[in-house]
Amino acid sequence: MVISGRTGSGKTAIIRYLENTAENVTSIDPFEMSMSYVSNSDTLRFLHAVGADLDLLFQVLWKHVLCLEFIRLRWDINSSDKSSSIFARIADKFCKDERRKKSIEYLRQWQGKFWITMDQNIKEITESFEKKIHAEMGGEIEKFKAGRQYDRRMSREKKSEIVARTRKIISSEQLTELHGVIDLLSSDDHGDAMKSFFIMIDRLDEKWVDDSVRFRMIKGLIESLRNFRKIRNLKILVALRSDVIERVVQETTDVSFQREKFEDLMVRLLWSKSDMKLLVEKRMNALFRRQYTAAPIGFSDVFPDNVGQRPSFDWVLDRTLMRPRDVIAFVNEAIDAADGHARISVSMLRKAEVEFSRKRKDALIQEWKSAYPLLDEMLALVVSKRKSGIDTVEVLDKVDDFCLACCSKPKVAFDPVFDICQNYLESKGHAQLDVLCEVLSVLYRTGAIGLKLAPQDKFVYSHLNQPLISPQLITVDSKVRLHPMLQAAYNLQER
Repeated sequence: MVISGRTGSGKTAIIRYLENTAENVTSIDPFEMSMSYVSNSDTLRFLHAVGADLDLLFQVLWKHVLCLEFIRLRWDINSSDKSSSIFARIADKFCKDERRKKSIEYLRQWQGKFWITMDQNIKEITESFEKKIHAEMGGEIEKFKAGRQYDRRMSREKKSEIVARTRKIISSEQLTELHGVIDLLSSDDHGDAMKSFFIMIDRLDEKWVDDSVRFRMIKGLIESLRNFRKIRNLKILVALRSDVIERVVQETTDVSFQREKFEDLMVRLLWSKSDMKLLVEKRMNALFRRQYTAAPIGFSDVFPDNVGQRPSFDWVLDRTLMRPRDVIAFVNEAIDAADGHARISVSMLRKAEVEFSRKRKDALIQEWKSAYPLLDEMLALVVSKRKSGIDTVEVLDKVDDFCLACCSKPKVAFDPVFDICQNYLESKGHAQLDVLCEVLSVLYRTGAIGLKLAPQDKFVYSHLNQPLISPQLITVDSKVRLHPMLQAAYNLQER
């Protein structure tokens, strides 16, 4: 239900393909959901400031939106009259089933609104929560709106009381009702046994809502998805970048929300060497057919056979993270470097490598900025002016300067590396090696480096081998190698 991959791996392409080829498809655009109404709500901002748990509210919003979107898609609802008639049909079918009574009542509230826009639905359901909360603690909310950091002056006991009262209002009752609605919809799919319905959600990595709630809302979506597996002819597909998932895990304090627990919902996009070559040659043929010849063109017709001791295509792939965007960008740089020549020489490829590497370094830092804003400083820690590979012990004496440099920058609340450096400088139990191993674990995860954990091991990379390596597995005997994609950016290319 979650298509996971790095930027440029093809997540959106899959979504677009299904939108163009499947019959019963709808897409949810987060920019059209008015989630900004949620993040701008004074009531909800107050609850967030005092530490109230809004996760259940976000789950309610997503399940409500997905249920209504499925009903609208399945019965092609486009008017108030049709909305009411479809509810009447559902109610008539299940009216004698006492177990469905609450589910029918929930749908009754929305029977004339299956066809209205999502932003209206979200506003209405959020407003209903706001009214209940305002009735309980309107005075406190008004003091918060007046400013002067009222939430910070509030006592711990007062905050605990408000959190407890909020928990009663934003209870699991509505979630239970929505679970019943999902069960009801899953029991009523016999007439559509031969049909498949798709709900697509993309662009969650963009600025569709304020960052103060965005990642918690994505967490609420992930936690909501599993329940919809009951509806056998519905497929919900969510495209999520790897760094966004990482930030979602970082942001949550809920110990029950762990990466391993939603792995079964995810499929990671991985590309084979043969697929990458086929992709490149198709693009090359399209380009050359327009400009030069209608004859089929292979990679070897344009590129040299070898670069050093490596076949040229393998050499190019070595400098990518095995995703389409990387290899396409490298080939484009090489074609530009050829400057109209019929074939690309080794020297042209070397020239293209420098420009490609510089751009990939900037792109990598930008890609992971939401999860690791100090990635540039971390890269500087492990880059040697002499070679692309180093022993872990060689970097230990640079840890102090690294921590000072990181802590001299403004803190970003979610940044785990900042906290590690600060604890080290304040001597809170972190040794130099502890800090370094944490940093190396992050760099490995982002794809910036490869690691050789023990002398008898080989180098491993996150895009080819295991995606995560625990800091506890890294020792003074471990070796680090800057990814070949980045080496030319630091003038460390291996010849």
